[in-house]
Amino acid sequence: MIKEAKAENKAEIMELLKSAYPTRSRAYLSFYFKHLFDEGKCLYLPQDNRIISSLQMQEHIVHFAGRKLECTYILGVATLPDYRRRGHMRYLMNTALDEISHNHLITFIEAFNPKLYEPFGFETVYDSKSYTINTQYFEKVNKKGVSHHVSATELSELYQKYSKHFDCAYARDVHYYELFLNRSVLDHGNICVYRDPNHELSGYAVYSENSVEVKINELVYLDSIALMKLLRYVSDGYPDVNVKVSQSEHLERLFPLTIPKKSGMTMARINNYELFNKLYNCHVKTAKEAFEILKRPIFLNEIY
Repeated sequence: MIKEAKAENKAEIMELLKSAYPTRSRAYLSFYFKHLFDEGKCLYLPQDNRIISSLQMQEHIVHFAGRKLECTYILGVATLPDYRRRGHMRYLMNTALDEISHNHLITFIEAFNPKLYEPFGFETVYDSKSYTINTQYFEKVNKKGVSHHVSATELSELYQKYSKHFDCAYARDVHYYELFLNRSVLDHGNICVYRDPNHELSGYAVYSENSVEVKINELVYLDSIALMKLLRYVSDGYPDVNVKVSQSEHLERLFPLTIPKKSGMTMARINNYELFNKLYNCHVKTAKEAFEILKRPIFLNEIY
């Protein structure tokens, strides 16, 4: 019988996720179970006196084609290796989707293997991409205006300006960015910001680095000056910088010879087509068609 996880189940579910996602940062998992686990709803399937399968449902407000929608983001989908291919996850997913369908119009899931979720009605609607950019393109740019000093309120205000360029994006408030800053530090990352000559915040970059490479996992900017300043600062001391951006950004226009690579996929499921079509005055039959009604780009760079 499927059960809803309680506080006493956290440790066991965390061990389940560690076994299912061996490459996932342990710092991130610790952060997640400390700050986010209780804000969502976790379902699990017990068997043989242990938790063999689980998934988490997080509620988010999403701006979609001019409206604010309450949506669900499914994450932490995991089954112990010895119990896979027996239908446990299918049973758990169907139960979760049945519940979600009565409350939210759209369900999102980050998919490393889309074929696993296609039978449940999910379709890929967003592909983030990454570029490896040689630092010669911005080696003459100075770093004036870049620092590490920023508040969650400032980041939230900047994101509100940035997200106006998109027709589909998660709503992020000050609380979101408080957690965002905590996560960046715990996940061995850092955040730098750029302020223009008027001291107005106009960009930030969340990045991680080691002895051989530096990666920008999120880059938000209002203009090309902010973009170049942040890239220059983060790449200092490295021959290249790896940058993750939204599918609508074409950095090869600024940096010739750079080739984008797919770096992540978000799938979506429309839980009630009749309601969706009525709400948006359309006649879509698939999730892809639903997202094709959007007139502006999509920004879905979420991991919780």
